[in-house]
Amino acid sequence: MSVCSIPRGAGPAGALLLASAVAVAVAVAAAGAAPPARAAESGETLRYGHTGAPFWEVGNPDADLSRLCRQGRFNQKKNTSYYIGYHGRANPGRGYTGIAKRGYNLIDPTGQAVDGVTYHFFNDGFSNCKVYVAEDPLPEGEAAGGRP
Repeated sequence: MSVCSIPRGAGPAGALLLASAVAVAVAVAAAGAAPPARAAESGETLRYGHTGAPFWEVGNPDADLSRLCRQGRFNQKKNTSYYIGYHGRANPGRGYTGIAKRGYNLIDPTGQAVDGVTYHFFNDGFSNCKVYVAEDPLPEGEAAGGRP
């Protein structure tokens, strides 16, 4: 498995690159062709990548989904079965986000998840759970609205 690494100090552009790479990898995984499928089947925990960028730049924070996460109504099926590790000065203490998508590793009894989005969970299972939402990138050469 290849591991994605974004240089420390890469800022928002690095975080966007990281989020885009994760979204692509998880989209492929949902199709059954990448490591997350193996992780879910075998009970493994797999690291997708690591970065020195702050974990909170992986996507946009979503207050409603974070509240549902704290209530146990929007969570990962297996906590951090696929995750990104964060390190460096910008990430004091524990720094990782678990990854889930609609149809992959997600508990969503109220139907909040949408296609084309990757959900990153920080402290899933704790009273301070935060959910970050990252839109999947468009396929190369495709503009918004589905036209090249």
